[in-house]
Amino acid sequence: MANKIPNIVDISKLRFQIGELSKMTGVSTRQLRYWEQKKFIAANDRDADQEARVFDFRMYIKVTLIKRYLDEGYKLSVANEKSGATIKDALWFHNFFRNSFQGLETIDGKRAVNLGYFDQAQGKVLYGFNEDGKIRYEIRDAT
Repeated sequence: MANKIPNIVDISKLRFQIGELSKMTGVSTRQLRYWEQKKFIAANDRDADQEARVFDFRMYIKVTLIKRYLDEGYKLSVANEKSGATIKDALWFHNFFRNSFQGLETIDGKRAVNLGYFDQAQGKVLYGFNEDGKIRYEIRDAT
């Protein structure tokens, strides 16, 4: 019995004005404007009736990462590069998991993540189990 988890939150629609982004990340509006000037971050295109800068969720993540790397002692240009690499890796992982996730199932009374076919012949399926915080995998015949 496979269950797909519905996408109940569309993060692509989240928008933050510069002041909100500043409060959420702990980065001053002055710094955000400077980073925007340096092309490290970018506000969304403004609608005709929109006065304030508006940033999307991806920019929130980027600002958070740049700040984290700055707090670790990196210079701004390196923090920007590292944040880009981290985002690239996260997007790769997200795409990998989105494509491999086939649903949640109950196997022998235990919750299992169906991670898709294990072999080219599509005769075996890889399942992941999380039992008391211990992760284990099992390969079973496809049915």
